[in-house]
Amino acid sequence: MRLGQAIVALCLLASATAFANDNKADSDKLFGEGLQLFAQKDFVHARSKFAEAYAKYPSPNSLLNLARSEQLSGECVDAVAHYRAYIALPENPRISTGDRGSAGIKLNECLAKIGRIQVTAPRGAHVSIDGLAVVWNSGESVDVTPGTHRVDISYENLTKSRTTAPGEGEVTSVQWEDPPPPPPPTPPTPEQKPIPEVQIIEVPATPVAPPPPPPAPKPIEWKTETKWPTVKVVTSVGLGILAVSSFIAAPSFLAASLNNAADANTLSTKLGPTACSTTPAPADCATLQSERSNQSTFGDVAATFFVVGALSAAGAIVAMVLIKNIHPVVSADAHGLLFRF
Repeated sequence: MRLGQAIVALCLLASATAFANDNKADSDKLFGEGLQLFAQKDFVHARSKFAEAYAKYPSPNSLLNLARSEQLSGECVDAVAHYRAYIALPENPRISTGDRGSAGIKLNECLAKIGRIQVTAPRGAHVSIDGLAVVWNSGESVDVTPGTHRVDISYENLTKSRTTAPGEGEVTSVQWEDPPPPPPPTPPTPEQKPIPEVQIIEVPATPVAPPPPPPAPKPIEWKTETKWPTVKVVTSVGLGILAVSSFIAAPSFLAASLNNAADANTLSTKLGPTACSTTPAPADCATLQSERSNQSTFGDVAATFFVVGALSAAGAIVAMVLIKNIHPVVSADAHGLLFRF
């Protein structure tokens, strides 16, 4: 009897392991598709791919990329929840201190673009915003999009509705208790007694000396200033922004490539050098091939971003050096700035 139970347990364990491996492979495939859409700046569809990948296999990378896609597609309320979930994850070899710190910076950027509603109500009350129930804990604020919202508070078979309109980065409050009535009107003041007439004695005015004449205006002093022409500013700043963006994007793809390489090496060690040459090949061989393919793809993308960043930085420096500055002659007086080219 015990032998039969042990066999059943082993079969269930093997089935669960195979199911988890299948989910991991499906999640990796969806994650790769999400990265391609993200690189194409199709953040709406990239968000959908990362959400599906995370549902298949809860990888920290899928969660972080999901939050970033939501932020870039304008869904900062959802992005705040996922950034907080990522920051709250326990220590993990795939979560570096830099990634956690970057998630905190992006979280603050999203908090500056959403509104929050502070609800003060008895414990056990139920709160809904715009007809949708929300998870509310006493003392915590609820994240919402900026604008006008209706807040319904239900407690002991009684519901009260409030309206509030937080702006970007603002926190407004609503309360279960009704506001106090306005104060009573101020009673009319009693009639004032007539003021007795005051005798006015005229005093001869003392002659006032005329004001001194204004000082003569100083002669205009011209000074040579240096200005960057518009084409130099636009070219240098544009190439600088492109270089910084490329250097930011390149490490992300390089990290993804290294993660795929580590997974592939682990799987290759597990399979052995000749396992994939047998017929039929184990199912993990397809996963190994997918990991190697993703490693190559992400590595190429990272290298491309490094090259683009370097070329853009060099271009910005060349623009600053080769495009000549304008040297107008400038003077400042009481009437403002004067320019003479």
